[in-house]
Amino acid sequence: MDFSKTWLYLINDLLVKGSPVAPRGKLTLELPQHNILVDMRRPVLCVPKRKLSYAFMAAEARWILIGDNRVATIAPYSSRIADFSDDGQTFFGAYGPKIQSQLPYVVSKLLADPDTRQAGLTIWRENPPETKDVPCTIAIFFSIRQDRLNAHVFMRSSDSWLGVPYDVFNFSMLAHLVCIWLNEKRETVVSPGYLFLTAASSHLYETNFEDARVCFRSIDNIRDQPPTPTYMFSAGHDLINQLGDLRNTVAGDPRRWWEGPCA
Repeated sequence: MDFSKTWLYLINDLLVKGSPVAPRGKLTLELPQHNILVDMRRPVLCVPKRKLSYAFMAAEARWILIGDNRVATIAPYSSRIADFSDDGQTFFGAYGPKIQSQLPYVVSKLLADPDTRQAGLTIWRENPPETKDVPCTIAIFFSIRQDRLNAHVFMRSSDSWLGVPYDVFNFSMLAHLVCIWLNEKRETVVSPGYLFLTAASSHLYETNFEDARVCFRSIDNIRDQPPTPTYMFSAGHDLINQLGDLRNTVAGDPRRWWEGPCA
């Protein structure tokens, strides 16, 4: 199923089936131990009423993949993100440094044994101090099955409105990067497969209830999106630069593959 429809069903399930929980005194509707399945070649949320920032979407993915944790390099793309830094300079829970340091291990395990179950990395910080930026993601494991790279993501907390639309793209671009590294060494091309996202707490904040209802009512108008171009996971492709270019695109730009006709 297209990610846009998967997301719309997710927020509707939260509205209809979610239980009221109020961490830090903020009311949410929560589904515990919740799972979603996403085709990582169709990872862009295309729900106009959600008003996603595609510039930030591309910028954050690039920021993570290069291992960055600085406020100054991501703040120009988001008016609020700097609020989560403890010192105004870096983010305690930034995913990039942890991913960058462990990715060579992940790729080496997959190359040594394509059927391995050990190709994983962790993002959680043990015994985190008082901070405004506790990581939401605990770990990511990768597996190759039938020449497709699947990503298994485990999260302690997943904000379906603010986080999931960007998280799915970030994890999918990470998988595209792993495919690039693998395809530089493999004879058989591996392509991005499925993202299995498991959240201990999938939730929707009260401040987003009405907007979520408005979005769900548009489900019949959502069209399927085309897949990511094959060159985005081909050996030698510079995914980092492409994401950098996407930061500056506007609607109608041919580099926005998700806006094109579905094959």
